Amino acid sequence: MLIPLHLVSESSFSMPVFTIGGEAVDPALRPQTSTDVASPIVGPIDSRDLQLFTAQMAHAQIALQPTRMLYDRLYAFDRLAAAHASASPALRALAVRLFNGYQQAGEWIGLIH
Repeated sequence: MLIPLHLVSESSFSMPVFTIGGEAVDPALRPQTSTDVASPIVGPIDSRDLQLFTAQMAHAQIALQPTRMLYDRLYAFDRLAAAHASASPALRALAVRLFNGYQQAGEWIGLIH
């Protein structure tokens, strides 16, 4: 049974408390995983997939600006369509996988065209 939290008295449950040096801190400030910290670029798709996509696009002789794929949704969809129209089955499959990643991410970085 699910009970909405606003119907439960605060004394009957406790939220996890994150502490640093004994001081409680906001959970949003918790230490990040090494994966979160290691990448200076956050985008809608995995950077390894983008590197693979870049290499396969170059092999298929289709122009690509990989950095632009991270912040320009219209450009990304145009390049994914070009990849999907290529003769390479591997590139077409990768384009579909990346397209699904973009769709799941929705809008990102606040740039809306």
